[in-house]
Amino acid sequence: MDVQFLRTASGTIAIAAVLVAIVMLFVIRSILFRVLSIVLVGAAVFGLVHYRQTLERCAKQGCECKLLGQRVPGGNCSAGSK
Repeated sequence: MDVQFLRTASGTIAIAAVLVAIVMLFVIRSILFRVLSIVLVGAAVFGLVHYRQTLERCAKQGCECKLLGQRVPGGNCSAGSK
């Protein structure tokens, strides 16, 4: 997988989740369900932001690293350094 694609995708999903949370604030009538929904979406956004930061560190480390059990090529790998 490409690190840049993963970083862009996770950032896009995090922004979309924040927009969904804002819409939920106005659409959902029940206070309990509204709070529960916002907490769940907030936890998901926090996880995505953490995932994105981990990918940034991975890209700066070198040729590759493991993330969630998958090998991800880093951004600083030259052709002869494998």
